[in-house]
Amino acid sequence: MATSGLDHQLKIFDLRGTFQPLSARTLPQGAGHLAFSQRGLLVAGMGDVVNIWAGQGKASPPSLEQPYLTHHLSGHVHGLQFCPFEDVLGVGHSGGITSMLVPGTCGAHQKQRQEWEVKALLEKVPAELICLDPRALAEVDVISLEQAKKERIERLGYDPDAKAPFQPKPKHKGRSSTASLVKRKRKVLDEEHREKVRQSLQQQQQQQQQQQKEGKTKPMGARPSALDRFVR
Repeated sequence: MATSGLDHQLKIFDLRGTFQPLSARTLPQGAGHLAFSQRGLLVAGMGDVVNIWAGQGKASPPSLEQPYLTHHLSGHVHGLQFCPFEDVLGVGHSGGITSMLVPGTCGAHQKQRQEWEVKALLEKVPAELICLDPRALAEVDVISLEQAKKERIERLGYDPDAKAPFQPKPKHKGRSSTASLVKRKRKVLDEEHREKVRQSLQQQQQQQQQQQKEGKTKPMGARPSALDRFVR
């Protein structure tokens, strides 16, 4: 039970105990209207202000230390009441009626619980996604990437990512003869060829090292048996 009077004191009592106040708070003015929600939230109407206090849990009384919500109205409060099974507070005041949305004020009835279960099942993660390897989600689909690149080349008629052939820039007068341009161009081509050969050799060395490691890890072969021909 909650009470408020001219002493500006808001008190909460537990009628099952010794009738002593569980908590108290001094308000700017006396609350003319009080109401509890289905889940134990307390609302107080003071002049043109509506304050709502919530508890720490479902079974705990409201904590009066800090209001859960505060709302200023355009007129003096004449009455307030929570809507059953809805997170809505109806407030009547001198300026009309105001409906406030207050999350967590009510408990769902049977139909709402059934709808919530259906929505939870619909929003559940599909089984095919749960069974996926999480490491595979970050990998790149190389086949699709290559296919998209081929389709792009066919659509444009050329490869936009291809490296343009080297074209030597002309130097000052007397220094960019035809022989000099050909020599510079050949030098660049030779460097590119050497780089490709170097990469090919590195790949071959890596493959050889991998084969050697695999050969070392394999167990020594057993002596041949007459039953080996039945092994498939």
